[in-house]
Amino acid sequence: MTTSPSIPSADAPRTIASPCVGVCQIDRDTKFCLGCWRTIEEIAHWSRYPDPQRLEVLERLRERQRDAGQDRRRVTRRRQARMDSTNTP
Repeated sequence: MTTSPSIPSADAPRTIASPCVGVCQIDRDTKFCLGCWRTIEEIAHWSRYPDPQRLEVLERLRERQRDAGQDRRRVTRRRQARMDSTNTP
């Protein structure tokens, strides 16, 4: 039995990279990562998702950002402290 070329098998290599930006911190209120906007479950299972499911997650990330009024990475506490320290006289 063969699979359709448009639906990768479980063993097929993944072509969609992780949206991780190296800012791995879960927001206590929203439960989303401050860097990539994924939930802890999405982060934990990303490597097992086939590409169609990864595309679904990426679309949810865009919706979360749009709903929050942001189109880029959020500012973490560490980054905010660094920005504050450079802005003080």
